[in-house]
Amino acid sequence: MKKKFNNSTTRVIVSIFLGIILGVFVCFMAIRTGYTYVKSSSLTEYSVNILGFTIFDIQKVGNEFKGTPNNSNMMFIGIIFSMILATATEIVIALKNRKGRGITND
Repeated sequence: MKKKFNNSTTRVIVSIFLGIILGVFVCFMAIRTGYTYVKSSSLTEYSVNILGFTIFDIQKVGNEFKGTPNNSNMMFIGIIFSMILATATEIVIALKNRKGRGITND
């Protein structure tokens, strides 16, 4: 299993996939928190924001709450998480390889 992740292409693909999953989870938790906040307060409208991007609008219609997703912003959040995770993974691997070689300045 460890040999599969020696290939940088495989690492980047896995990092992108995990970043998208992480972005979906963060959006899910933010929307869930937004619904909890709106239901516990007297608000009739609420916009769920992540990193300054509105990902979900919640409105009270009668006695129930209805939400409208902003799919393009949610997709952008997933891309941001993917890029961060892929970059962080490659930096960590590069630092490990650098320390593992025992580079000396003779």
